[in-house]
Amino acid sequence: MISTCDVEPREKFAFWQDTLWKLCGNLRTETQADKSFQGKIEYATIRDVRIAKLTASPHHVLRTPNFAKRNNNDFLKVVLQIRGISGFEQGSRKIVLSPCEWSIYDSQQPYRVSVPNGTETLIALVPRENVVTQRILLDNVLMRKFSGRAGIGKLALQFLVSAFDEISVIAPGAEWEIAGAISNLIRLAMLDASEIRSEVSLPQVWRDRIISYITSHLRDPELSIDQIAVALNCTKRYIHKVFQCEETSVSESILRMRLARCREDLCNPARSRDSITDIAYSWGFNNPAHFSKAFKDEFHISPRSFRMEAQVGSAMPRGAGTSKRGMAAQLLQMREGRVFQQ
Repeated sequence: MISTCDVEPREKFAFWQDTLWKLCGNLRTETQADKSFQGKIEYATIRDVRIAKLTASPHHVLRTPNFAKRNNNDFLKVVLQIRGISGFEQGSRKIVLSPCEWSIYDSQQPYRVSVPNGTETLIALVPRENVVTQRILLDNVLMRKFSGRAGIGKLALQFLVSAFDEISVIAPGAEWEIAGAISNLIRLAMLDASEIRSEVSLPQVWRDRIISYITSHLRDPELSIDQIAVALNCTKRYIHKVFQCEETSVSESILRMRLARCREDLCNPARSRDSITDIAYSWGFNNPAHFSKAFKDEFHISPRSFRMEAQVGSAMPRGAGTSKRGMAAQLLQMREGRVFQQ
């Protein structure tokens, strides 16, 4: 595991950039975050499949054409969204992943990853030869969304998550079978998508547009279905229709996204001097009582109690060694080689 936890605040993002460069190779990282940036990568290898869980504050990752040319590893990258929202661009295609969705893109081609808020993703690098067959049209499966809520997509997502969680107790003799099962499930999902669907459906395209608009206007207290409909030049009825397959309505999605951002700010040291009301207002709420009730309904704890617990946790003594030593020790782990080429 590599983490910014024991790194001095002013050095956190520089350490994160260095970590991604050494660990993942040929990536450029950007952020608008301040000294409160936090990042953690937990990684492991199951034979020829490489898996990592990445948790990080808002940032951008870019693989330029020049960087892509230097990548000699022929992997397809599978990314599963666990928490937050992540945007991906490769070629002319763009997608936005929400929790319980996953996608595949080519690690040998230029791409851009945008994390507008905090994120947690599970990333698996699978050798291309393990999953691509003559029946699979890569153009139909790369940079498209797979649902982790039903069918083969759900099986693939659940197995990857479970395999990562159980890595420490997997017997060495079973690793090839586990790696093979991961490749087989991904190949089956790709095959199903390649043969059944030749392009992303129109409702999915509209859903991505709506989610993208909501994310970029989340701080606007006037954000509503009416505003979205006017901005995207569509009807409110169609917006509701697009979200029929979702677990929540558009309004509930906006509320939950705002609550998640408020929760992140309540445990953010950079906002420790801001009042709870100020934080709520900064994310589009205009009624403190409504915010407190909604927060408690969603997270089963009041905003004040949550903040107090977060402050107590952040005040706990650090582990052995100074922050400089902690950073040096973590960097030393990576100098033996890029264990998770991205």
